[in-house]
Amino acid sequence: MYRLTPLNSRLSRQFFLLLLSILLATFVFIYLYSVPLIKQTVFEIERNASRTALNNVFELANRMYANVEDYRNQTLKSQQQQLKVAVSITESYLSAVLQAAEQQAQPRELALASAYELIRHFNYRNQDYIWIADHQGKLRSHPDPRFHGKNMHELVDETGHSIVTHLVQSAIRDGEGFYEYQWQRPTEAQALDKYSYVKNYPEWGLVIGAGVFLDDLEKEIQQRKERAISELRKALQEIKVAKTGYLFIFDAHNQMLIHPNANIDQTDIAELINPLSQNKIVADLKRVADTGSELHYLWDKPNEPGNYVYEKLSLVRHLQGFDWYICSSVYLDELSSSSEKLSSRILSLAIITLLAALGLAYFFVNRITQPLEQLAQTARRVSSGDLSAKSGIQSADEVGVLAESFDGMVERLKNNINTLDTQVKQRTEELLATNARAQRMSAVGQLAGGLAHDFNNLLSIILGNLLLARDRYLGAEDLEELLNPAIRASKRGAEITHRLLSFARRQSLQTETIAIEQRIRETVELLRGSLPESIRLTYQANSPQTYIRVDLSLLENALVNLALNARDAMPQGGNLHFSTAILRVTPATLLALDEPVKSGDYVVIAISDTGSGFSEDAYQRAYEPFYTTKQNPTNSGLGLSMVYGFVKQSQGYIHIQSSPQGSEIRLLLPTASPETSTPSLPQVPINSAEIRQQLVGQLLLVVDDNADVRAVIRSQLLGLGVHVLEAADAEEALQLIQTLPNLDGLISDLMLPGHRDGKYIATQLYQRRPQSLILLISGYSPEIDPEDPQSLDFPLLRKPFDQETLALALWRAAKGGEAHENRKTGVCD
Repeated sequence: MYRLTPLNSRLSRQFFLLLLSILLATFVFIYLYSVPLIKQTVFEIERNASRTALNNVFELANRMYANVEDYRNQTLKSQQQQLKVAVSITESYLSAVLQAAEQQAQPRELALASAYELIRHFNYRNQDYIWIADHQGKLRSHPDPRFHGKNMHELVDETGHSIVTHLVQSAIRDGEGFYEYQWQRPTEAQALDKYSYVKNYPEWGLVIGAGVFLDDLEKEIQQRKERAISELRKALQEIKVAKTGYLFIFDAHNQMLIHPNANIDQTDIAELINPLSQNKIVADLKRVADTGSELHYLWDKPNEPGNYVYEKLSLVRHLQGFDWYICSSVYLDELSSSSEKLSSRILSLAIITLLAALGLAYFFVNRITQPLEQLAQTARRVSSGDLSAKSGIQSADEVGVLAESFDGMVERLKNNINTLDTQVKQRTEELLATNARAQRMSAVGQLAGGLAHDFNNLLSIILGNLLLARDRYLGAEDLEELLNPAIRASKRGAEITHRLLSFARRQSLQTETIAIEQRIRETVELLRGSLPESIRLTYQANSPQTYIRVDLSLLENALVNLALNARDAMPQGGNLHFSTAILRVTPATLLALDEPVKSGDYVVIAISDTGSGFSEDAYQRAYEPFYTTKQNPTNSGLGLSMVYGFVKQSQGYIHIQSSPQGSEIRLLLPTASPETSTPSLPQVPINSAEIRQQLVGQLLLVVDDNADVRAVIRSQLLGLGVHVLEAADAEEALQLIQTLPNLDGLISDLMLPGHRDGKYIATQLYQRRPQSLILLISGYSPEIDPEDPQSLDFPLLRKPFDQETLALALWRAAKGGEAHENRKTGVCD
């Protein structure tokens, strides 16, 4: 336990004065900067609360207006339906009367006169009625004795037009319709706006109408409006701005609709004066409506009516639908009181905190500086070269931990100082060697890809012509025996270039998410029947429920290649062991295999054997293409290089560990989330007849800078019944595309001389004719990333290919095709 002592040491005094200065500076800063800002902020918050409340009430009133208008429209539509029903009932009644008169041999006019008399006494809704006029404008039926049976030509509106005649003519012209005009109620002389549905019946020579007076509708709308005001009044009674501020509403006629002060609520406020500006208060309020500016004025309080001495701020919104002015009203002194009260409390809290902090600072200065001085003395001894110095401090707090750690650090420094330089040098050399190996493999991969491109073009010419010669001269004696070996050799060359593309990381991938343990277990079971009985094959799985995203066939090929290499290293038999494990790599791991490993989660697939292992030369050149230690003349030396290319293209890493007792190859592949969806592939046609039927008669443009390649493709297409045009470069192809409107499609090499490639030509044709058949061909293209879905938008066929493979690729392209990143399209094996 520490005892408080006077601050005699220099460190103690400096530490305490520093803390005191910081606390005082913090206090002054809070007071001079934060408190005024807080006051202003609180003031603005209270002020903005008034704006928010006003906007909310405005939106509420606006919705009420919308509801009233909707009600008006709905009511009018309802009245329209009722008017139609009334006319329809009258029509049915007249039809029945006329039919009965005809059956009873009663005179038609007599029957109609009786019907007119009955109809004129028919009322519906609010004393509304039916009227009937003939085509000459005479009212045959009307409830008003002033008009019943009278010719209405002389009854005109304010424009001088005959009202009834105009309605009759309009109905005869339109057949039926809704019309608005002015008419008197029965027993009333004043003309009111009326809305009628009028329908013409030419077979009777009559026009039947039914109407409704619009003032009846307006009464219902006004009742709806009054209910809206009542609802707003209840809502505004519960709203308070600051402490006693409020909201009020007046209309364009200066009638106060809602106000908490009983002395001006529902009164005319046109003559009320703003004591501050000596203007009429309604004029000032209307002037600032919807401007965002506040009106500063003097007014009374609800509990002090008539005492207009309190400063206020008001915001005004104009609701055009009702022609209302909605106003917020807040007292200025209430806006300031909240900020003043909050500022005083913050200041008091800051003073109390300052005093408490000074006391704690004095205590901790004593507690910390005393052992620090002792540690400083020990550090001076260590710096002078005395690595046996100890602080001697023993306590359970952080200072004791610091002292113990310091003593331990000195001890470890004493033990490790002689070995540190050696370890750093060794690690540096390993990283330099790893980086150099990775750069060398990248350069070799670029070279291999270039070679694959050139060889694929050559093999396209050789294989294509050989196949054409075989098909063309089937009857030639002994010719097939000469051609078949050459064809097999060409296909073998195509296989070697495909393996070179694997090493160059430019092979097409069909990736999917797989459960790694299940796939390796299936591969191991497959290998059991292929390995001699002298080799004992085992598998240890330590990666449950782990998934990776790879090309499954390439993964299986890689595992089989590694197993066969292990078999060749154990001619007398031995043990071959597969295992999987999970590995998490972090920035602190510093793991380097064929190159430094990026951070992330990986599956480690290890294949170990008890064979003779790798020689030093074989270890250094293991991944290089065409390097092999096997004497078998059919071995291409591409097995391990294909594994290397597959692993790197799958974003993984590879490592070989070898000794005379055996070797182990570890593959690190990044884990993935489990997925269930897989890309759907076009169905392969049952026979070649369907393919030829799809292609016969098509006009296709073949673009390739190699004339011999074009000649082979032309011959293959002609054999399929396809018409062919040729172009040697992009410019010639684009001219043909622009000038040939009947061009059905395009087959283009992806890599062309100049600045424009095959993808550009394909895009131009697609933009002009999206239904075109488009197929790209390539031996190798460094610009395409087989794992990037955006790197190519059209189907891709790898060189070399035969006529059948070309036809199948064209059929797939015509059916919708697959971009090369989703499928390995037409590679000759």
